[in-house]
Amino acid sequence: MNCTGMLRSIVLRNLATISDTSMEFSEGLNVITGETGSGKSILVDGLMLATGKRADRSLVRPGTRTASVEAVFLRSSGEETTVRREINVQGRSRVFLNDSLSSLEEVRETLDDFVELYSQRSTPALLKRARQLELVDRFSGAMKLRERYEEHFTRYRNLKKELEETQAHLSERHGSREILLHERSLFQELNPEQDDFLNLTRQEKELEHAEELAGLFVSCSEVLEGHGGIRSQLSGLLSRLRRDAPELEDIIELLEQAEISTAEASSLMSRKLSPEEELAGRKSEITARLDSYHSLISRFGGTLDSMLQACLSVEERLQELEDTENRIIKLEKQLSELSSRLLEMAGELTALRTAGSAELAVGVKKGLSELNLPGGSFRIELVKPAGAISVEGSELSASGAEGAAFFFSANTGMPEGPLDTVASGGELSRVALALALALAGRDSSSTLIFDEIDSGTGGETAHMLAECLRKASRSRQIIVISHLAQIAAEAFCHLAVEKNQAGGMPVTVVTRLESREKRQKELARLLGGGAGADEHASQLLGASGDKG
Repeated sequence: MNCTGMLRSIVLRNLATISDTSMEFSEGLNVITGETGSGKSILVDGLMLATGKRADRSLVRPGTRTASVEAVFLRSSGEETTVRREINVQGRSRVFLNDSLSSLEEVRETLDDFVELYSQRSTPALLKRARQLELVDRFSGAMKLRERYEEHFTRYRNLKKELEETQAHLSERHGSREILLHERSLFQELNPEQDDFLNLTRQEKELEHAEELAGLFVSCSEVLEGHGGIRSQLSGLLSRLRRDAPELEDIIELLEQAEISTAEASSLMSRKLSPEEELAGRKSEITARLDSYHSLISRFGGTLDSMLQACLSVEERLQELEDTENRIIKLEKQLSELSSRLLEMAGELTALRTAGSAELAVGVKKGLSELNLPGGSFRIELVKPAGAISVEGSELSASGAEGAAFFFSANTGMPEGPLDTVASGGELSRVALALALALAGRDSSSTLIFDEIDSGTGGETAHMLAECLRKASRSRQIIVISHLAQIAAEAFCHLAVEKNQAGGMPVTVVTRLESREKRQKELARLLGGGAGADEHASQLLGASGDKG
């Protein structure tokens, strides 16, 4: 047998009538038998607790404070997964996954591929549309393609989300683009730099000083050269002294030197004095640039540093907008390529599912007939998928362009209805077994546990059911709680449940029947007892090959 996983063992402590018991399971068919009221249903409760079902404090054994269930699951790789569930008398529970505190949701997700439990008190995964599609895909050989499709779909959805968010981001900033472009033009017109601003400020001060000097030079020139100025008066005075008092040579000489000095000073001031037009032009240019600086500084933070930072920020934000536009173009291209591949893969999946679902339905009908439900009918419809999104005008979900829905009728002439609404507990178990037969060799992913598959059966139907369980267990582990000797005879592992009394309290005990003698005795009990029953039990074991 080649299955992807199995239930290896389960240990129950202080659970209802069970004090402390453990069960080791085998590959293939495992059958649990026992008298009515012996506690077989408690084993189902334990399995349900281990797989994350709701806890009930009434399950805690009277006189104890905590009940616990520990189940060990074995993958085909040899890796073990251990789940331990504890319930106290207040109804609170804790769950551990591989000895680490966990959550029920995580446990359910982890064990989803391990166990399918069919009981009146459980809701089998088979009733879920997702599981029905998975079975179709496993039968159709579409699982690898589906895994690749799911990877592409996840990537498509993530890229689409990123594109929508990026487009929204760009849309929000659409109005700011014009403002940014205007601000950029202001900055480009001035081309501000810190050194330039400092140099202009220095030049402005130098020009102001030059203007002050020019004013002084003009005043001095007026004093020296103006009408009635010093030079004119000095020249007239020297003329008179040379004419009227030539003997005052030393005074005349000093005055002549003064005349020369004033002339030189006047000439020197004239040379140093820049033309008024030149000063005015330079000052106008510097003032205009400084005014532009101060205008931008006032607009962008009030300091030179904040304005220069704003200049950089404008460029960065415009670059960000440009990068965003380029990212949108790239995402649109990627989505276009990915959507084409998605549609192609979805089409391939649809083709496989269309052919596979029809073939699987035929196989299930055959299985129902082998289970003595000759009037049973089974149909698979490919339906609109849940959670679909539009991809190039086509509706695609994470699993493809369609889902699967199982329809069933137990009786000839009765209309088929959705499996989850028309099938009784026993019928649902048989549909599950018929599916297991049809899927033999294609799906061995989970352990099937049946609590009531033999309800109301006997005679030839019991033999047919036992044979189907035997065949289905060749490719997967099956655990059956049964009252039929025909089924128990086919077991590779046979567990017997009995209820005893200890200290005035009922105690459920589970024993693995290893010897032929013990198995024959239990089969005889199931057959009603008596000499004839013992012989019949021996025949059943002989026909089955006596796997004990």
